[in-house]
Amino acid sequence: MSDEERAFFLVVTIKPRPDRLREAEDQLQSMRRNSLAEPGCVFMHLVQPQDDPDTWVMLEMFRSRAAWDEHMRQPYNVDGNVILEDLLREPSELRFFDEK
Repeated sequence: MSDEERAFFLVVTIKPRPDRLREAEDQLQSMRRNSLAEPGCVFMHLVQPQDDPDTWVMLEMFRSRAAWDEHMRQPYNVDGNVILEDLLREPSELRFFDEK
């Protein structure tokens, strides 16, 4: 299977600032809504671990790595990530996965 045909998954660990929770969630939900309209985005879910309420996780699937690369170039994503810098305790951690 070529890279263009292989689904691309990622898990983003997000640590919002306690004093900016609502702003961080609003920004992430806005970015999520825009992402779901992209043809290369299969799913994107913002979830909260039951054992770690101070951390959020974005579960994402794209049709390919190229689709995710295009997603990352979208203005709402570029600008949104700049906005998030002040709303998070630390930069988000991205883990990439390939389907087996």
